[in-house]
Amino acid sequence: MKMNKKQLLKSFQDLKNEIETLRKKHLVQGLVDKFHVEKKGLEKRIEKTVVEEVKKAKKFMNEQKKELNKIQKKVEVAIKKRQAAMKKTSKKATKKVAKATKKVAKKATKKASTKR
Repeated sequence: MKMNKKQLLKSFQDLKNEIETLRKKHLVQGLVDKFHVEKKGLEKRIEKTVVEEVKKAKKFMNEQKKELNKIQKKVEVAIKKRQAAMKKTSKKATKKVAKATKKVAKKATKKASTKR
């Protein structure tokens, strides 16, 4: 079998195209591998950052809770003091009203008994 020049050139071109295709696939595969490595690295950095931010947020919330508890205790103490002061003044006022009522009642009774 004799191969002519066109057939040789065609097979050579086919072989060259196949080699080029394989080379491109290898190049693309290399890029895909690099992409996956970079992706994993980014995922780790993102996860680490998220964990750090969550820790910061929890710390901030705990500090705010402590501050709110302090404020709540102060408010409760102030309310108790005010309620105690109001009870004292209301007791005094009640005693004064009771004394005044008794005096008026005595005067009214005296007037009623003297008129008879």
